[in-house]
Amino acid sequence: MAGGQRTNAFICLRVPPDLVDDLVDVQRQCQDRVDPQYPEHIHITLGFLHGADERKLDDARSFITDGAWSAPAIRLTGEVRHGSWTLRKNPSYRYDEDTVQKGEQIRLGIEHTPELARIQQDITQYLDIVEDDFWPHVTLGLAREDFPASDVKALRLPAVSGPAPSVDVQREASATAFTLLVRKELTP
Repeated sequence: MAGGQRTNAFICLRVPPDLVDDLVDVQRQCQDRVDPQYPEHIHITLGFLHGADERKLDDARSFITDGAWSAPAIRLTGEVRHGSWTLRKNPSYRYDEDTVQKGEQIRLGIEHTPELARIQQDITQYLDIVEDDFWPHVTLGLAREDFPASDVKALRLPAVSGPAPSVDVQREASATAFTLLVRKELTP
């Protein structure tokens, strides 16, 4: 990144491999309607750095590298939501609770444990990230078409859980691709 350039980046928790494997099975249940999130990109976003310069990225890398957190347990809550931060920028977009619209994300809730809350609060406070109504979740994928929300709410979700293996800082390379800037392994 050349001097003065800005980029979008985010800090996230990695999801335990066994849960990722089970989520891939869930993706297969709805593969005709949902374009799946790549397994290597399944994560829980803890904070988003919009338009970060190199200094802000260095701060994030240093803070994560020096962090001393224990690994929170990652468990699905069974809550399924849909929506889109990108589509909300379009004035013609209207959220409909009963209909998943083409391009919306399908999101699966993660239990908001005290350990997860501590990591998220430490990161957002240190990096001055404003995060209203933090709801930990993983993105299953993007809707390929409009369909009833009841279809995704009826998915058989996995019960497997486990400790988050790491906290990562990633830079957006595109809407679906990310570059790892730093990884901090967590201990259970």
